[in-house]
Amino acid sequence: MSEPLTKLSRVLDALLQFIRFPAFGFTAMLPLLSADTTGQPLTARQMLGIIGVALAFHSFCYVLNDVIDLPLDRTQALRMDAPLVRGLIRPGSALAFALLQVPVALIVTAWMGGGRESYVALSVGFVLMAAYNLLGKRTALPPVTDVIQGVAWGAMVFFGAGLRPGSITSLTVYLFAFVVMYIILINGVHGSLRDLTNDLTWGMRSTAILLGARPRNAEQLVIPPRLRLYAYTLQVFTLGLLFWPLFENLFGYSPVAWAATLIALLLLSARCLHILAMILSPNTRQADLARAVGAYLFASLSSLVVLFALHLEPERLIVLLIACLVPLLPNRVRHVASALKA
Repeated sequence: MSEPLTKLSRVLDALLQFIRFPAFGFTAMLPLLSADTTGQPLTARQMLGIIGVALAFHSFCYVLNDVIDLPLDRTQALRMDAPLVRGLIRPGSALAFALLQVPVALIVTAWMGGGRESYVALSVGFVLMAAYNLLGKRTALPPVTDVIQGVAWGAMVFFGAGLRPGSITSLTVYLFAFVVMYIILINGVHGSLRDLTNDLTWGMRSTAILLGARPRNAEQLVIPPRLRLYAYTLQVFTLGLLFWPLFENLFGYSPVAWAATLIALLLLSARCLHILAMILSPNTRQADLARAVGAYLFASLSSLVVLFALHLEPERLIVLLIACLVPLLPNRVRHVASALKA
């Protein structure tokens, strides 16, 4: 590869890491699925606009978080390759980039003809996410900030559904509730355990720390019963919110489509429960937590896609799959390249 192309590749790779692009699939999924809950068709402009707004919201959330948490990230092994940590991007420039995403999202919403509900939802999402980034792990009651973050992500559900005035349905509400509960679980349990040692070093307060999780030794963690009870309770509610729209058949599936969706959801849910048991096991090594959390995220979000898949119009399903899978490719390519070098 020529030197100019090599430099361009490095710049692009740094940019994708800077905005945490591998996680973009979740952000894009929320408004795309919620728009489907309304039963209204989407134009090509609206689908493109949804992706644009989701990317702006995603960049705001993660870049602002990285700016605020930069001192912590400099001592977190999982963040050593981050452009901010490596000094490739100045904190002031990163903050300006994050704040710029707010008017960008509003302009794109206007371009695609969003309704008043979309503007309200988007504004709520930005405000609550900023509040979480400033207060998360810095309050006496971290479960409260978990809820704040959950509602912030859930606002993207109402953003997608609010593109057409008066289009919010009971399915929209189920999806919103699932997202909120899901974020409370992921942030309060999975993410808290993954970052536990570094958070304790900095005096941070996460839900896992509040519920008594501590390092057992350099390899393992102490997972108290109350944290397991908290995690499994959230998991049960999350699965209930996933299955209930199917049991009510709010999608209008035929018997064959309904049965196929149910079987796929049961298999993926079993996988999620298995991984959660691994994460909460006292025998799980701290070094393995990041990989386990990644596997849980993939299985659980695949469940959400499966739930809607047979209800989506073909073109919308294709856009959804592209939005979910393409962000994962840079990491995959990086892993293959590392293996070849080894």
